[in-house]
Amino acid sequence: MDSPRIRVAILDDNAKFRKSLGKLIGKEPDIHVVAEAETGLAGIKEVEDRKPDVILMDNQMPFTDGLEATEMIVSRYPDTRVIVLSMHSKSTIRASSCQTWACYPLCENCSIKEIIAAIREVKNRGEDQLA
Repeated sequence: MDSPRIRVAILDDNAKFRKSLGKLIGKEPDIHVVAEAETGLAGIKEVEDRKPDVILMDNQMPFTDGLEATEMIVSRYPDTRVIVLSMHSKSTIRASSCQTWACYPLCENCSIKEIIAAIREVKNRGEDQLA
């Protein structure tokens, strides 16, 4: 039996980046982009409605930044995994309380292959932790 597709939401205030990323990762047979939003607050609503497995979260967005939105989302949906895309180094994000919220840092200028690999890895890591 085939595994269900990984449901992904993309939360980023850069519409061009968000749409391009959605098109690229949406081509993967095991990944389905179920939601996009340009702010953390809009993203929280999309997560409530669409229930993604993995969220690609911009660290810096207007109104509610990525880490605040991540904290709110994971407190309500603890099985949701968040990949925080940031221009800061991984060690800077890792030093924050991000890991407490089941999120994983990834550089914003990573290749599409690295982003897709990270989606699969955090989805599998989440399932391993639940087993």
